[in-house]
Amino acid sequence: MEVTVLGSGTAIPSAERASPGYFVQVANESLLLDGGTGTLHQLVRAGSCLGALDRVLYTHYHPDHVGDFPHLLFALRSREIGRHRPLWVGGPPGLKRHYHLLGELYGSWVANLPFVLELNELKAGTIDLGAWRLTARPVPHTDVSLAYRIDAAQGSVVYSGDTDYSEDLIRLAKGADLLILECAFPDGQKVTGHLTPSLAGEIAAHAGVKRLLLTHFSPACVGHDLLSPCQKQFPGEVLLARDLMRLTVGNRGGR
Repeated sequence: MEVTVLGSGTAIPSAERASPGYFVQVANESLLLDGGTGTLHQLVRAGSCLGALDRVLYTHYHPDHVGDFPHLLFALRSREIGRHRPLWVGGPPGLKRHYHLLGELYGSWVANLPFVLELNELKAGTIDLGAWRLTARPVPHTDVSLAYRIDAAQGSVVYSGDTDYSEDLIRLAKGADLLILECAFPDGQKVTGHLTPSLAGEIAAHAGVKRLLLTHFSPACVGHDLLSPCQKQFPGEVLLARDLMRLTVGNRGGR
């Protein structure tokens, strides 16, 4: 299993970081986890084919996590890509309404697609997707925010999306090979609905994960030591996300 960081930033534009997005290759399928502005461009820069996406998964509906959704649909219907096979899209309750409103805004450019758009509104629970399993759990950010766990023969990845400290998230991440946690603000600048390095370290330690990837850095994080406060709480390997970073899950590889 391989994870590519497409965007490690927030809604605030940055020259170094796109909005949140992660490309996961698992069991011969390709999955886009969230997709804020700029993530599709990053996907191409990473050497992946947009038309080859099998599934798209959203954690919640803030613009920095779903901003490229209409762009994705518009691009896939283009003559250059010409997608015809179905596209599976999952997200919390409200996904169908979100798509319906996009249709009202953009009309046939996103509504009359030449492929089947399979919209799946997810709740807490586990779905068997053939060669891998997807588990969703609620996290404290919006009323519908979900975190996800991917389990396959190669290993396990948990992605928090945006979240505050959460016992549900700890249970979801138990023993995971890689935990991707938002860390939007440095210690001393805590904002409700988001984590700091210390809180992220606590979650990782209680969950007993193998590796922790901190991401979703706001401009407030610039110039702050994010590693040390986290490492005081979590004894395992801690990585700071950067755009186009690739991590291999299962043999502790990364670059």
